[in-house]
Amino acid sequence: MAKPPLSIPDSELDVLKVLWDRKQATVRDVLKTLEAAGHVGEKDGRPWSYATVATLLDRLETRGVVESDRADQAFTYRPVVTAREVQQRRVENLVDKLYQGEPGLLVLHLLKSHPLDPGQAREVRALLEAMDAEGEPAPAPRPEDGPAS
Repeated sequence: MAKPPLSIPDSELDVLKVLWDRKQATVRDVLKTLEAAGHVGEKDGRPWSYATVATLLDRLETRGVVESDRADQAFTYRPVVTAREVQQRRVENLVDKLYQGEPGLLVLHLLKSHPLDPGQAREVRALLEAMDAEGEPAPAPRPEDGPAS
């Protein structure tokens, strides 16, 4: 599987999110989904055009983030990377650029500035307790696993 680039611009990420949700889509499908969600362009606040979405998908394909099936008249695009892979790379980049490569600083910032719901707080406590007991990081729960009981 291709490694996602260090940085996927927000506009391309919006398009990629549609593909993750739908599994595959044409340019028109992506455009309709973005329009239905009330998505507008970042610079001028107007809805994106077909050409804009096609350009963003072409950029993603060029970088190996999506692939297309060109068998039909309308190209069908599929994500090649998972949301989890992109999240991991973006967080790594954030830690490197803003927190001097220290993930604990990011964690402290998040815990101080963004309240957790009780279930998430239990998961964080359990993870910290496991790290203390083992002397090394325990694997983080995956979002698709749902909250710990």
